[in-house]
Amino acid sequence: MTSPPRQIDPPGISSGDGAAPEVDRHVLLAGHVLFAVLLGLGAVRATVASSTPAVPILAALAAAGWYYAGAVWVSRRRGRIARLWLAGLILIWLGLVVLSGEFVWLAFLLALLVWHLFPVRAAIPIEVTIALAAAIGFAAHQDRWVAGAIFGPVIGVACAAVMTEIYQRLRAQSEERRRLLDELMRTQQALAIREREAGRLAERERLAGEIHDTVGQSLASVIMLLRAALGPSTPAHRAQQLHTALDTATGALGETRRFVLGLNPAALERDGLTQALRSLADDSSAFGLRTVFEQHGNPRPLPTGVQVALLRAAQEALSNARRHAGADSATITLTYLDDEVSIDVVDDGVGFDPAALDGPRADGTGYGLTAMRGRLAERGGDVTVESEAGAGTAVRATIPVDVGTDAEAGT
Repeated sequence: MTSPPRQIDPPGISSGDGAAPEVDRHVLLAGHVLFAVLLGLGAVRATVASSTPAVPILAALAAAGWYYAGAVWVSRRRGRIARLWLAGLILIWLGLVVLSGEFVWLAFLLALLVWHLFPVRAAIPIEVTIALAAAIGFAAHQDRWVAGAIFGPVIGVACAAVMTEIYQRLRAQSEERRRLLDELMRTQQALAIREREAGRLAERERLAGEIHDTVGQSLASVIMLLRAALGPSTPAHRAQQLHTALDTATGALGETRRFVLGLNPAALERDGLTQALRSLADDSSAFGLRTVFEQHGNPRPLPTGVQVALLRAAQEALSNARRHAGADSATITLTYLDDEVSIDVVDDGVGFDPAALDGPRADGTGYGLTAMRGRLAERGGDVTVESEAGAGTAVRATIPVDVGTDAEAGT
């Protein structure tokens, strides 16, 4: 079994991506400097001790040329090409050792390169060969065997292999951390984009619901009144319808301005929920749908958000009764219980199949009940619709109310 691919470039070889990190550039520079120092010292000492000084100088120049030219050439290559270059460097080193024992210490750098470029199965015997060659060469030039001549090269080669392995493992861990950080940043960016999109969609839904419950319903009422005024009727009745349409449009304009400013419905802030529902019943009667308001239970303060949700539910139910049900009369009932408050709107219209209404339709209708359910769900409430053909419709909006939260309530 071969070892896993090396992750780090030791002295003399750079990674194939052509963009080594700053720490790798420093390691490469240190390796080049180390090779130059060891080769230079060996050449100087060999020249001093040799009877033919030109030979070690030329041999050292040849080794330097092979190392640096090869390091540049191999820097963008890995695998077989790099191993062939290193094999040539080892052969040149063996020739230098034959000339002089002063070149023995280049074995340390060679051991670094071997452990990097070769798989473990091949690197171990090559490292042993380099250590033996260094020990034998040093002893041969000293004409005697000493412990330092044996253990020195062996320990140096072993230390080089261990240092390279540690460096590679540390670099692999660093690369993994960097990869994980990059992945984390990409994930965070994707989450931020999704959160912004979800926020945008939620805000669009909120705006759609507010516009539908205010401007949309008012415009629908104005259209109905204007159509009635254009039909056959007495001048007095026509004038009344036009005045009602004008009042409705004016009220819609005011509600739009309050909506833009982030304010609650004027009827709630001015009169409270009970009176706002009475006014709603009166307005509905003025639009042609006889509507009465009833209240049951013990009234108590409610949170403003609960009041708005219940008022909007009643408005939507009455609007549907006028526009779609063809109802003649309707009843609004506000009921206070110990742990919940509810609004019931019952009409005597044509009715419909609630199961067939599964959301907004292509013509833009059908959005009201969906928006109502969403608004009630935000308060932990629910909407129940009971209807059948020819039997009218009953809409019940219920919100659980914790008495302890009434401190934030309006009247």
